[in-house]
Amino acid sequence: MIVLCVTNCPPGLRGDLSKWLNEINTGVYVGRLSTRVREELWDRVCVNIKNGQATMVYSTNNEQGYAFLAHNTSWIPIDFEGITLMQKPFMQMELREQDNLLPQGFSKASKFEKISHGKGSKGASGYVVVDVETTGLDYDKDRIVEAALLKVRESEIVEQFQCFIKSGVVFQVDPERLTGITHDIIEKQGISEEAAFKKISEFVGNDLVIGYDVQFHVNFIQKLAKRVKKDIVIKKTRDILHMARRELDDLENYRLETVAEYFSLNAGNVHRALILHPASF
Repeated sequence: MIVLCVTNCPPGLRGDLSKWLNEINTGVYVGRLSTRVREELWDRVCVNIKNGQATMVYSTNNEQGYAFLAHNTSWIPIDFEGITLMQKPFMQMELREQDNLLPQGFSKASKFEKISHGKGSKGASGYVVVDVETTGLDYDKDRIVEAALLKVRESEIVEQFQCFIKSGVVFQVDPERLTGITHDIIEKQGISEEAAFKKISEFVGNDLVIGYDVQFHVNFIQKLAKRVKKDIVIKKTRDILHMARRELDDLENYRLETVAEYFSLNAGNVHRALILHPASF
């Protein structure tokens, strides 16, 4: 089985590809070919596509079960400990092609300002910052044990909410070692999932929701809503992790601690929902 994607492909080559493969969308071809035919067809693509781009994924007998080929593309296959991955070109060249991005040489302060406000946020007067601590990473099996939200208006924190939640699900790792949250704290101070959802839903309202890897937090909140048979509509989100990856090209990784250290911010205990104020970003 192979999948071939081409862009800026000359009409003659597209017609040639249609003889061997089924075009299921513009520039997307699928089919089954022998190894010899596949290799010769790929050579033909590389010779005739001129300024176009081509990427092929094909089944093969390796650990992944498939392999990549790329020609004249900015996404390139790389080997990572025996596994082939595609390297995304979001570094200097791609960043400069996007609107409203910073060229190389801007200070950390400028990058901080850009991440703080985010593209398209001009004129936005308020938002809610969310962070949850969970028993694990599985949205279906794991549960929220601590939730914290900050309401920000005109760059000032005007309200905050934090609670522990009793769900009956235990941590996959020792919670006290990782977060400082004990089962005793949850039992004594925790509230029910129904009560927690009501508080969270009322706090969020119709505001923009911001977080670090925000979809992780939103997914757990939406699963909470489903369990208590309620609806929560989060219309807009903004991911600080995505902004950091887009704007900062000189970090070893994009863990929250690393990004905070880059800006000389005290991240505190990143495994507690309210100790770190994500609004600092």
